[in-house]
Amino acid sequence: MDAQKVAEQILKTVGGPENVQSLVHCMTRLRFTLNDESIVDDEDVKKTKGVLDVMKKNGQYQIIIGNEVGAVYKELNKLGNFGSSDDKPPENKKKQNIFSRVLDVIAGCMAPVIPALIGAAMIKVLLIVLPMIGLLSESSQTYQLLTVIGDGAFYFMPVLIGISAAKKFGTNQYYAASIALILLHPDFISFMGDATEAGETVKFFNVIPVTDATYAYSVIPIILSVWLLSYIEPLVDKITPAITKNFLKPMLVLLITMPIVMIIVGPIGAIIGEGLSDVVFMIHDYLGFIAVGLIAGIFPFIVITGMHHAFTPVKLSAIAQTGYEAFISIAELCSNMAQGAASLAVSIKSKNKDLKQTAGSSAFSALLAGITEPALYGVTLRLKKPMLGACIGAAAGGLVGGLFQLKSFGVATPAIVTIPQYIEDDRAITLLYVIITMLVTIVISFIATYIIGFEDIPSNDEEEEENDEKKEPHTKHALNTGIKIGSPAEGRAFSLKEVNDQTFSNELLGKGIAIVPDQGEIVAPFDGRIDVFFETGHAIGLKSESGVELLIHVGLDTVNLEGKYFNPKKKAGETVKKGETLLEFDIDKIKDAGYDITTPIIVTNSNEFMDIVGQEKEKVEKLENIITIV
Repeated sequence: MDAQKVAEQILKTVGGPENVQSLVHCMTRLRFTLNDESIVDDEDVKKTKGVLDVMKKNGQYQIIIGNEVGAVYKELNKLGNFGSSDDKPPENKKKQNIFSRVLDVIAGCMAPVIPALIGAAMIKVLLIVLPMIGLLSESSQTYQLLTVIGDGAFYFMPVLIGISAAKKFGTNQYYAASIALILLHPDFISFMGDATEAGETVKFFNVIPVTDATYAYSVIPIILSVWLLSYIEPLVDKITPAITKNFLKPMLVLLITMPIVMIIVGPIGAIIGEGLSDVVFMIHDYLGFIAVGLIAGIFPFIVITGMHHAFTPVKLSAIAQTGYEAFISIAELCSNMAQGAASLAVSIKSKNKDLKQTAGSSAFSALLAGITEPALYGVTLRLKKPMLGACIGAAAGGLVGGLFQLKSFGVATPAIVTIPQYIEDDRAITLLYVIITMLVTIVISFIATYIIGFEDIPSNDEEEEENDEKKEPHTKHALNTGIKIGSPAEGRAFSLKEVNDQTFSNELLGKGIAIVPDQGEIVAPFDGRIDVFFETGHAIGLKSESGVELLIHVGLDTVNLEGKYFNPKKKAGETVKKGETLLEFDIDKIKDAGYDITTPIIVTNSNEFMDIVGQEKEKVEKLENIITIV
């Protein structure tokens, strides 16, 4: 690769130096912050020789280069000196408009909380299924206890979101949790409720009225409250003398924050939350079943923009107020089923072995578990036309579900396994309605995708090799058969195609395996040399004595942690022995920060070998063989 020419072409396609606000890079990607992304033609960028793909994420325009990213980055800086002094990813707050920033905040606060809510929601699903099949009585103490377990995360959701919001806004998590706990304190709720029933107004200092509001199950009030806290805490820290900080600062933080929250911020947040719900209900009431079909049809594009996170508070608010949600949840169910069905059609129709496997596994995860990212980013959006088939099927299913007036009584991920959350206790026929809705969605999406067709991906790289005139032919290591690569970590090993990042799942950087590590340690999988050890510690490039070039990438998008929670034990250029510790990292803190700990292990020079075979296994030990190279 001629790094200089690649850099020149990339800079030209992204709009020239004047359109580049800043530039950093990780192990495989150039991460641009552009002044105006709309002027960039993604297809032109992708056509640049040396560019593997393009992604837009977290306000960054990411161009995937692979192993040569460092060289291209250096050439780009010669052309414009875009890199920061410490090469840290920019926060990009100025670039986002108000709407994007609000969505980013809601998504950032909600995403880490979702696992707890899904766990509680699945218990609620059990509470529907078990009495239905006669294994549990609704009057039993066990049922009551399970009800508390299933409802706890929702009732005290402001506490969970408060902790998450504190991380998002960079303020103290325990102050944030305390704010939520005060708003949910039984005495406060009782006191405000009694005053309201008596027609009285609670007043602070007998002057300032405190508005009664419901904070259990709420989202917006606590997010606004923690946002306020993020300004009050540093202010208090500045004005309190050092000798009194241990006791005076915490007291002042709460004394200043809580009255403002109780009097102004909390009620405003409650009003905004109710307003969002009212708007959604109004659309549903005005358009009826058509609204369900419309949202179902465009839901994949809502997911792509991240706007689906903004619907979570609305769904939760509706369920808290009425016990069910009959609009967004039904559209989401149809959208998930449609993505799965479209991927299934691609799997059956494609002649590309790898694509068939990718589409098949994506269909399974979307239909059965409601996990649509592999289908959305790896199949339908990638091939374009299948997205149209999925939208047609989702819209049709949404219309049917809307006509049946389906309701969701929980927020578990819409999928086949969560059908019970759509069944009404006194309306058993709703089970049939749900099945019909799903079948209509699946059948129409499958047929539409199959008929519309798509441009199948070639099963070899002949075209690319023909266009690569100056590229020297690779020598296949045919005699180096049976090279074994040991696992650098202990955990669960699974196919790269299941990784929730299209750069890895589409094997743009090479073939290999992925691991979800159980322990925060990476060891050398073979004797060799460290070619690259990225300064943030999240990624390591190794080369074995037999010529295997291996990339170990700990977590997805963990470059944004800027080295936090990573403790490198070696440096680039060092020789290592099999089993030596290369890196230690804090799994729990990385997860708490909202990052996927999945660790792709990739043979970056895969095209120099005949085949790369990864060994999938539920439990793999360190140095146990997980990759065979032939």
